[in-house]
Formats: sequence, structure tokens, C-alpha cells
Amino acid sequence: MTASQPDIILTIDTGTSQSKVFWKRWSQGTTELLLMGSEFLEISPSDLMDTGLSGGRPENDAFIELDNGKAYVLGMKAQQMRGKPPTGLSKYEFAAYKALAIIGAIAETANLPEQFTIALSALLPYKEYQDRKAFHDLLSINLAGFNFRGRRYYVSPLVLEVKPEGAGLAQSRRNDAPQSFNHKNILVTMIGQRDASLLPFKQGTPQSGHGIRLGFEQLIEAIATRASLNLDAKDAGRLTEYIFQAQQNPDRLDRIARMVVTEAEIGRKVEQLQDAIAQSRSRYLRDLLDWMQSTLGQDLYEFDEAIVSGGAALYFKDELENFFAQYDLEVSWATNLQDQIHQSLTAPIDPVLACRVSDAFGVFKLLGGKVSRLTEEMSIAR
Repeated sequence: MTASQPDIILTIDTGTSQSKVFWKRWSQGTTELLLMGSEFLEISPSDLMDTGLSGGRPENDAFIELDNGKAYVLGMKAQQMRGKPPTGLSKYEFAAYKALAIIGAIAETANLPEQFTIALSALLPYKEYQDRKAFHDLLSINLAGFNFRGRRYYVSPLVLEVKPEGAGLAQSRRNDAPQSFNHKNILVTMIGQRDASLLPFKQGTPQSGHGIRLGFEQLIEAIATRASLNLDAKDAGRLTEYIFQAQQNPDRLDRIARMVVTEAEIGRKVEQLQDAIAQSRSRYLRDLLDWMQSTLGQDLYEFDEAIVSGGAALYFKDELENFFAQYDLEVSWATNLQDQIHQSLTAPIDPVLACRVSDAFGVFKLLGGKVSRLTEEMSIAR
């Protein structure tokens, strides 16, 4: 291991629905995609030992212990335990501890020693991006020493940077066609599980961004309320996936109904769900488009192109394209990045997931280029 070259490079998007991570060994190996569930619980170390069970893929059986005595379980493991959601933690703290667990999971997967180096880019929604320094500092402090699944790690970040959601899409667009990017006004639109973000660029120059807590999560909550869905934690976690899939496969509504009613009542519950989805879609879409119009105002007429991504954006694909068409904006969905994801990964990836992770992949490519330059500069300096 040399000071000029990281053992691992990775990009982390700590989304609400799940954390999405691209990583690889710097010196060798192929690009990997790691997904970790969103569940996050605080427990006591004794609770962890009481389970008597451990094993499975590290990202599915993740728990960390910090030097301040706090212990957290994440993802699939958290679904099986009775811990409590941490109180008093800000969003950037959640993101930093998730990043710590992800780094531990990668260390175990890659069979790294207790001391290793990384180059990391983390993506935060624009609203949380305002806390990027606090996120950076908290993660840096804890990387100096933490336990993952009972093993101690000491991690040195050679690169540790934080970027706003949409940065990967924008920079990829700039790199693919720099002249075009620098002569157009482009609006990067990210609509994900929790947040919506707008990143405007005028003649290649970034403008002030905007963010709001108005993602797919809000639509799901409205549907659950209107349809009187009283779900336990495990079924609530499935609801988002089933609602999304029901747009193309209405049979998924039967699955939701079976979570809450007997066989004889399924038909009635499905009708209630259909009505709840229709009303909630209409209200959510109105809120989203009203926010975009009021936030951007006359600038909407000045943009030439909208680059759109995110799971919620994909769910409202037709409506968003119709909205931007009113302002004569050309709409793109970063399909070039999605094609590159398919080419880079050894295992097949679902097209919907490829859309959701395209921003993170764009940042991952940028990070690789940055590390290459730094490595070359250090070699020349020697």
C-alpha cells in the first residue's frame, strides 16, 4: 500500500429507499454495485450478542460499533431486531454512519487488512448538501477507528469529497459534449425516494440549486393513509416496491391487499387502493410541478434541456416530459450512463435500477479520473 494510491475507490448514494454504492479495488478488479437497505437501528452491544447469530453477506448483516460506545445495525439485519430508531440524529449523521457501515462491508468483501486507504465521493440531496462539511468531518473522525461486525478497521481517506445529487449526471453530460454543455442552459432534475433537487447550469456555469422534501416517500405515505394501510415494518418496506411495480403490473395491488385483509375482502381493498393511488398521484404531481414552477419561474423558458433521473421521476416519466414540453425543453434520461453501467458490471442489472443509480455511476467515473491524475502527479513528484 502506498500513500499515493488508494486500496478502494467508491461512490456512495445513501438514499432513503436503499444505499447505492459503486466500488472497486483501484489496482485491479471490476466495478461492483453494492446495495444496502435503508433500515437503521440503535442497539446495545449486549443486544447484538444476545441474537447469537451472524453471517451472510456483509451488507445484509451490517452492524457497527463506534468509539463513543454507540452501536447500530443497518439494512436487512435491522429488519430482524428490536432496536429503536436513533433519536436526535440529524440526516448527515445518518448518512455518515451508513457510509461507515458500507466501507466496513466492502472491506470484508474485499478481504482487506485492518488498515487500508480509500478514495470516496458521497452524494447528498441538495437540502442535505448544506451540511456537507459536518458530514465530511464526522465521517473522517470515525474512519480513524471503528468496528464492523466485531472487527476493528482504521481507514485513511486519500480523497473524501461530497457532491450534491445530480452532479454525476451534469458532469457526465459536460464530459460527453463539452461544447454543447457550455453553450446551453441545462436543468438537472433529480426526484428520488425522499427529495427532489434542481441543479441549473447556464452556459456551463452552475447556478444556485434548490431542494425540497418531496420524493416518492411522500406519495407512498399519502396512498397508505387514503387506503387505510396499517402495515408492520416489514410490509411497509415492501409497499414502495409494489406501488412502483403496480404501474406496469396491476397484480401487485393484490399483494398489497393481502397484507391487510382476508381473502374475501381483497377485491374491495384493491378498489380502495386504485382510488387512493389515483388521488395521491394527482395531488403529489400538482405539488411537485407547482414547486418547480414557483422555484424556477421565468427561468423555465430560458432552459434548453432537462436531464432527468431518479426513481420517482421514472414513475412520472410521461407527466414530466409533458411538463417540460410546455417550455420547449429537450428531455434526456442519462441513457448513456445507463448503457455504461450495463457494460461495466459483470452481472445483469434491472433497467429501473440502472436509472436510479446513474447519478452515482457518473460520480464514480469522475472519481476514477481524479484518482488517476493524483496517482500520476505523485509518481512524477517522486
